[in-house]
Amino acid sequence: MARLGDHMRNLEESLFWEIFYRHEVVRADLARIFNVSAATISRSVGVLLAKKLAIEVGVANPYRGRHPALLCINPQLAYVAGLELDRDRVTAVITDLSGMLLGRGAVASAPQNSVDRTLKDCRRALETALHDAGLEIGQLARIGVGHTGTLDVQNGICLDWERMPHWRDAKLLAALRAEFQIEITLDDRARAVALALHLLVPENRCYPSAIYVQIGTGIGAGIFVNGRMLRGATLAGGELGHIVIDRKGPLCSCGKRGCVEAFASIRATINRVRNALEAGAKTSLRKAGSVTTDLTAEAIISAARHGDQVAREALLETSEALATGIANAAQLFNPSLVVLAGKFANAAREILLEAVTRVVRAQCFDTVSRGLEIRVAPFRKDVGPVGCALLASLDVAAELLQREFFLPLMPARSEDYLQGQLENTGRP
Repeated sequence: MARLGDHMRNLEESLFWEIFYRHEVVRADLARIFNVSAATISRSVGVLLAKKLAIEVGVANPYRGRHPALLCINPQLAYVAGLELDRDRVTAVITDLSGMLLGRGAVASAPQNSVDRTLKDCRRALETALHDAGLEIGQLARIGVGHTGTLDVQNGICLDWERMPHWRDAKLLAALRAEFQIEITLDDRARAVALALHLLVPENRCYPSAIYVQIGTGIGAGIFVNGRMLRGATLAGGELGHIVIDRKGPLCSCGKRGCVEAFASIRATINRVRNALEAGAKTSLRKAGSVTTDLTAEAIISAARHGDQVAREALLETSEALATGIANAAQLFNPSLVVLAGKFANAAREILLEAVTRVVRAQCFDTVSRGLEIRVAPFRKDVGPVGCALLASLDVAAELLQREFFLPLMPARSEDYLQGQLENTGRP
């Protein structure tokens, strides 16, 4: 009987995570996913409902006849905060456990500031968000922090940020804990964006295997396999920007040569145009007959749309280099969806989408590219900080499960742990 009880607890935990990642689901779908009887699902769902870990939120309209109840995770289990440390500001949000936005605050900040000054900016932004939500910091269960620098997530260290000496090997996780006196989840901002796009955008949730590529000053990715984010042995999975595609290529910010990021970041695109200007190329981007020093991605995209050949070629080279990195990742993980995210991707969507789609389909096996959809994510305000809050939600949820079922406390982001739980339930 004890072993049967353990099996049921494992099923209940796996059901909880399935409901969490699917956002809303009906019992019949859970029975199909886990390949168990409707009665078994009903018993385990009943346990989740009784413990208030899950709730019923209405009915699923597409079903004929009797409309089954939709299940979702109880969003009122906890309040969490998300802090996004970007290159020009810190943005804070307050959400419930499901990612519903409750409050927001932002403060101008930059890597040039000291670590201590940045932490003070984080506190100011968080205090504004808490006031907006009508909450106190003591009501938060955890804070999720997404950083745009190079991180050692496993050890909580910022290895580098914009080549600022004071950010090299900074013990960021320990500093955040000391500042806020609350548990912190620290991760790469690109993975936070991927988590928000995967969980909160309905048209994305039906693709359990997907790659979300964040394009900006750097290039990062969040990779989902069978509905769960791939984290890797040291929580460093998804560094698509540092796949080497040309060993003799330009120097990357990471110190290697020929990374995708060295060819396809915003900085690389601007440098490509600047080199063309220095070589005397004829382009509308030239100002007063001299090489401009204030080139922006927006200006390059606008020029390309108006037929400027230099700008268009620069964007095409960026797109094709990015596509090579995506093709390599797609060949390894066989996703059914690739989403290009970020302001740059949204602004350059026509050129970017056509080139990436063309190159990925040319470089991947037909079995990989045949059912692959590639799209550009529409601009969504606060997708980054909300994703940071969702990272915190994952860890809070793991702690709640451990408390309710006396399970071994394991990281919610460990795909090995989650896969083990699915195997225990007999799920294919």
